[in-house]
Amino acid sequence: CVQGTFNHTILDDCTTENIVPNKTHWAVPLDRPPFYAYALKPGITFTYLGLKVEDDAAVRFNNKASRNLFVAGEMMAGNVLGQGYTAGVGMSIGTTFGRIAGKNAAHYALSQGVEHEC
Repeated sequence: CVQGTFNHTILDDCTTENIVPNKTHWAVPLDRPPFYAYALKPGITFTYLGLKVEDDAAVRFNNKASRNLFVAGEMMAGNVLGQGYTAGVGMSIGTTFGRIAGKNAAHYALSQGVEHEC
């Protein structure tokens, strides 16, 4: 760790050297015990700005709406929140955009002659 002035509220100057990839901010040495280890299983909670989506819930590719790929909930949280994550907001995004995505997906399927059973 390169010593700097740690400040978790801004992009500070605490960095690392000689590791790939470098940590560019908030790098501090972990050098005071006690140390603990926990087994973890990785997973994706949400993709900050990973999918471009507008109010029709269609995923955008090169700024063009997909005809048959829609998204709701955590996969679009970054588009709605932009600056950070508010706990539980995925439920609201899932409910609202799930309905929009479902409606638009159904319209697309029906336009393709897809039959359905109730």
